[in-house]
Amino acid sequence: MSTIEIIIIAIVEAMDCFAVAISTGLCKSGIKRSRAGLQAVSFGVFQGGMTMLGYFLGSFAERWFNTVGTPIACGILCILGGRMIFGAIRGDDEAVSCKHLSLTNILLLSIATSIDAFAVGISFAFMSVNLSFAVSAIAFASFAAGIIGFEIGRHTAKRFKTKIPELIAGIILIAIGVKMLY
Repeated sequence: MSTIEIIIIAIVEAMDCFAVAISTGLCKSGIKRSRAGLQAVSFGVFQGGMTMLGYFLGSFAERWFNTVGTPIACGILCILGGRMIFGAIRGDDEAVSCKHLSLTNILLLSIATSIDAFAVGISFAFMSVNLSFAVSAIAFASFAAGIIGFEIGRHTAKRFKTKIPELIAGIILIAIGVKMLY
């Protein structure tokens, strides 16, 4: 596999992280950049790690992961998105994770966005690919997408003085989850 192909795959793998980071930034405009940075690092680590895991486990886990992993990731994203929507409608800032980017939320979002990286790793196991370069490219692209997406969402949220960004963020997470199933 060529370098260009690996870079394209890395960018495509990072798109879920980008969309989730935008939605996180939309509803968490007041949090510290260090927390957003932690989310981006987590995205990179999980995307790279799941790619490696998929590579080493190969086709053995493919059937199980496709039947179980995708609905779990969809469920995680839909629950978090629903919580954001519920909090925006209810107006209770403390009841929803939308004002706090907790470590639990970061890990759940990282796991949910890295499910497809596992499948990419499985496909890499059957190709001639420079695994260290591929994993590094995917991890870096996901990290960068996490930082850029959060900043875009945060700057957009600052322009709104309503709960609309939180509603949009919840809808984005639910849409990503549903997209995973189809």
